[in-house]
Amino acid sequence: MKGKSKILVLGCGMVGSTIAAELGKAHLVSCADINKAAPDKLRIKHGVNPLIADLSKPEVIKKIIAPFDLIIGAVPGFLGFQMMKAVIESKKNIVDISFFPEDPFMLDSLAKKNGVIAATDCGVAPGMSNLIAGYHNSKMKIDTILCLVGGLPVLRHFPYEYKAPFSPVDVIEEYTRPARYIENGKMVIREALTDPEFIEFDEVGTLEAFNTDGLRTLAVTMPHIPNMKEKTMRYPKHIEYMRVLRET
Repeated sequence: MKGKSKILVLGCGMVGSTIAAELGKAHLVSCADINKAAPDKLRIKHGVNPLIADLSKPEVIKKIIAPFDLIIGAVPGFLGFQMMKAVIESKKNIVDISFFPEDPFMLDSLAKKNGVIAATDCGVAPGMSNLIAGYHNSKMKIDTILCLVGGLPVLRHFPYEYKAPFSPVDVIEEYTRPARYIENGKMVIREALTDPEFIEFDEVGTLEAFNTDGLRTLAVTMPHIPNMKEKTMRYPKHIEYMRVLRET
């Protein structure tokens, strides 16, 4: 075990548990959650050290993260901002996937003051999409970025034909949080689920794409690119069902 990093994953839901299990193959990993069953399962299957903690309390977070080299944030979005703030105040580096609604740049000066790296929105999109955009931005002049993203279930069940791969609270946020994108060099704010379009994919068929708030930090870090948008894709009729759910 000599030389291995000590990593703490905050949140042991479906995604947090997967992160902890994978990191546990090469590092000393612990996972903290208020639900005792989730960390226990990781201990039995993957040798991850379980910690039971109420992650809604910043003072609890500051206490449990003290012995660790790196923190991974995998709590629901409504807990994400205060969780990241507590980690930064403790002078710990953090990689976060929580997709909180607050502006992460509100913590920028605090992170610089404490000499830490806080990498936010490190999922698929936002996350991998940002890295891909950043790579191509370093290689060529870009005038348009369009990210099409969507997690689709293998089995389609009426009515939503969707299975949440992360916190259901944050899935609902996709449909209720206003979508922000850049058009002709200006920020545009629209309702989620707007500007629907059908897109065809081999072996998948027809999907419908719609505006969601996934552009995130790219709107700030790449201001020279005049057109940037992210759209989420689902099976057809999903927009109609989610509009009904949202309005009721």
